[in-house]
Amino acid sequence: MSDGNNNIEFKFSFLGDSMVGKTTIFKKLTTGNFQSKTLSTVGVDKRTIKYENIEVNIDGRPVNKSFDISLFDTAGQEKFRAITKNYINGSDGIILIYDITRRQSFENIEMWLESITDCLEDYKNSDYLIMLLGNKLDLIKEDENRREITTEEGEKKSKDCGLYWGGECSAKDFSESDFKDLFANLVKKIYEKVGDKKEAKNIKITIIKSSNQKKEGKKKCC
Repeated sequence: MSDGNNNIEFKFSFLGDSMVGKTTIFKKLTTGNFQSKTLSTVGVDKRTIKYENIEVNIDGRPVNKSFDISLFDTAGQEKFRAITKNYINGSDGIILIYDITRRQSFENIEMWLESITDCLEDYKNSDYLIMLLGNKLDLIKEDENRREITTEEGEKKSKDCGLYWGGECSAKDFSESDFKDLFANLVKKIYEKVGDKKEAKNIKITIIKSSNQKKEGKKKCC
């Protein structure tokens, strides 16, 4: 929907196993800072970023739109899954992250997809996109032998599961601008899919009657 400034509001949730780098990406995107050591998120952290005048395609023509994106960094630990599911509700975009140096985090993608599907079906939301993102590319640059999931595997998983492939990234090496550009592409894709519906829900139509209509409408009950 749109806010009072006519900015379109979207909700994005970060999901994935614990320690895949959700919080480091979240903080780099929202503060520009990288912390090599972060405490595991307990429950959910929320922040908002803005995009001004992003060019989107509507019916074959370019239009500039502005967005307020609410970002939710969720805990990956099993004991916090119930809390996490509550915050998936209403999400327009899901950023599903795995660690390219840890195969188990990649194998758990389908488990996460089942949780997302179940949750959003309960919420009766079918208009959302999931972006799959491989993190910790910087560790591969230091030692190629640490890679456990190839780029091709990530691309294939996205294709097989009907996800948007975000590619591989590094919360350490990517700049705040790099991440904003990456997420801007997701914003555009979601808007081009559901944006008109979002805006339509916020439109209120007021019918103003003329003085004659008002008089005609005042009829006594029998």
